Amino acid sequence: DVVTSTRADPFRLVTLGDAYTHGTDTSAPRRDSWPAQLVDSMGRDDVRVWLRNLAEQGQTSGRLLEDQLTQVASLEPDVVTLQVGVDDIVAGETESYTENVAHILDELLLVLPAERIFAITTPDHTLTRWGEAYGSSEVVAALNAELEKVASARDITVIDIGPVNERVAVDSSLLVQQVPPRPYPTAKQYAAWAELIGPYVRSALESIEP
Repeated sequence: DVVTSTRADPFRLVTLGDAYTHGTDTSAPRRDSWPAQLVDSMGRDDVRVWLRNLAEQGQTSGRLLEDQLTQVASLEPDVVTLQVGVDDIVAGETESYTENVAHILDELLLVLPAERIFAITTPDHTLTRWGEAYGSSEVVAALNAELEKVASARDITVIDIGPVNERVAVDSSLLVQQVPPRPYPTAKQYAAWAELIGPYVRSALESIEP
């Protein structure tokens, strides 16, 4: 479906998260990250969206609270997304993840209604041949389950990018090839994420009065 709007100003999308939202290790994160590709695809449908991608590499849920969340209200977003978790695993800080995510979502609910906030799962980096160095698949699944529990309690939709991420085991073009190797997606994988996330964002924008 194509979103139509008589608004004079573009919709405002703010994205929070870690390297997976930032687009780390792609050729050009401002172009290749999934938020950038999502906005570009919507622009081709004549839907103007202003993007502020606050995500940064190395952001745990705790750091996101301090570094990103405080900026959201002043940006007056129409839609906000949250994707965080992998650095909690790497830093060994998973015990505070549930509390932090609950705090983040509660603060976002002071800015936007639940139907315009989306939580996005953390990909299972252990599906790569080097990914287990960053924590087990079971830990990734446990954090995603906590995200689902906290978000569902607040009527916030969780978007699972797992169906795309699972393809990395058989499609090397979905992973950045570099030395030393790191389990980051390519622009191709992020494009597929954008295809999954896009319909949710479009639906939320359709609900906004001109």
